[in-house]
Amino acid sequence: MVNEKTGTERYNQWRGYMSVNPNTSNDKIASTRFGYLRYLDLGPKDGKVLLFVTGGGASFRAAAAFYWLCDEGYRVLSINRPGYFDLPLDAANSIEEHADIYYEVIQHLGIKEDINVFGISMGGLSALYYASKYPTKSLVLWSAVTGNYQVNKASANSLLGKLILNKSGKKLISWLLNKSAMFFPKMTIETFLKTEADLDKQERKALAREIMADPQSKQEFMQFMDALTPMESLYNGMMDEVRKAQNLEAMDWTKIKCPTYAVHSTIDIDVGMDHPKRLEQMIPDIRMEYVRAGGHFVWWGDEGNEVKKNTIIFLNEINHLETTSKSKL
Repeated sequence: MVNEKTGTERYNQWRGYMSVNPNTSNDKIASTRFGYLRYLDLGPKDGKVLLFVTGGGASFRAAAAFYWLCDEGYRVLSINRPGYFDLPLDAANSIEEHADIYYEVIQHLGIKEDINVFGISMGGLSALYYASKYPTKSLVLWSAVTGNYQVNKASANSLLGKLILNKSGKKLISWLLNKSAMFFPKMTIETFLKTEADLDKQERKALAREIMADPQSKQEFMQFMDALTPMESLYNGMMDEVRKAQNLEAMDWTKIKCPTYAVHSTIDIDVGMDHPKRLEQMIPDIRMEYVRAGGHFVWWGDEGNEVKKNTIIFLNEINHLETTSKSKL
């Protein structure tokens, strides 16, 4: 007779896998002055180097959901941040020092050339700091936090917002999120959109259908969901970044001289329009694109696929590469 496990047994097995040992076979370790730093090194080792900085609450492993960058020939590096997994919060005193952490890993790998930098959401801040301090060939920003950030109250008070921002029950919430994404992906997408985009119910449903109708987008969504767990290993880092981003000194991005491509949604209810406007005012060589797409998730849906295409065109132009068809964007 087949031994069928109860829901509680399956949950306990999953919890043990996800939280007791946060290592995966793809993680690499660099020994630096900040301690041992986890990172991913994806794509061809002879490819143009791209530092990928994930958003708050998403682990560095979220880079796996953007493998289309590797398909275009880029070597994608994604580096753990303080408060995530086993890197202590006090490894850095500010978000600006996150850029120094990234540079340590770049040096550890012996990379000498200027690199491309790609920051999403809260990761946009440390991407901006990196580009203002270290040699950078190009800068890509999606839905980027560029200055003082305040959590949207409506989003924070939504069911999803409460689950993510509340410290208690993270192991159970991680398991529920994992199962929701696996068995009810459309509903899960709609829930995230309700928190992050100014869309009505029918628009959210239509966008969820677009994502699920595209096999690559569906796979990327599932990989992105995986990177949001285990929440108990990500929560401290996420909340530390939120606190520090609320009390930033005046931003000065005028030092950034590299070509910059920034995308922001006009229906983003997480990161307000003052953030992209700040970029337009301060960065001289910037291409600013405004879209609707999935609100804060500017890469979701059909319009999001256009954002990805335009990002590749920009990167390839700067790196003198031909756009391939491998990623099927």
